[in-house]
Amino acid sequence: MPKQLIFKDKYVKKLKDELNVDFYKGNEFIYDKKQILMLPNINHKEGLSERLDASDDCKSAIQIYEAFKELEPIQASDERLWTYLSHVDLYPYMIKRWNDVQKGTAKDNQKFILDHWFLSSSAQSSLMRHAIAGLWWSVYLSIDYSRKENKYDLTKILFRQLDFPTRTLGVYKLGRHKEAVIGILEFIEDNEGLFKTKFEHKTRFVTKHLNVIGGVKPISYYDRSFFKSELQKVSDRISMI
Repeated sequence: MPKQLIFKDKYVKKLKDELNVDFYKGNEFIYDKKQILMLPNINHKEGLSERLDASDDCKSAIQIYEAFKELEPIQASDERLWTYLSHVDLYPYMIKRWNDVQKGTAKDNQKFILDHWFLSSSAQSSLMRHAIAGLWWSVYLSIDYSRKENKYDLTKILFRQLDFPTRTLGVYKLGRHKEAVIGILEFIEDNEGLFKTKFEHKTRFVTKHLNVIGGVKPISYYDRSFFKSELQKVSDRISMI
């Protein structure tokens, strides 16, 4: 089975520095095939793009995670991999899901491309905002293998509102701690009535509140029950939002 390909570091930089908007208007991205490397322990995922749904981010995220579930977090932070996938293997999906440049509706074509096709850094906030990496990381952080019937129950909650994984959880260090993410999602699941209205505002409050706690406590050492307990303490404040 062929191995997964990635771009070379210098080529990723060149694509950014010499960004040509016209290259993103066609049905195929034309790239220099000499500027690639092979990941020795990761197989190429044949037909993955066809299994993604441009109208359903949660479904696409699960497909991407299942295809690359063998990735270690350090590998899943590699800009070269996600840039290659967004420009080559998953480019047909990308131009369906993020088609503002092709349609001519993007306010700033270059910024739109940089925001969706590239990582600005290896920071968690950048990974979560990337059009492909963010989908993988969202599932990685929310999948719960202890749930025998559906390990993706919490993932579905995470994708209930588009900004929740990208700009709510994604901007905080909290968003890289799996137990914190699961604790938040389980709290929402256990308090569905509390989140029936103003879901975005309430989840922003939740993440900001826990981030403040993280400023004085080593949150990476706590499990999901700690985060659920901390949120239970402020449930009355959440209900007033």
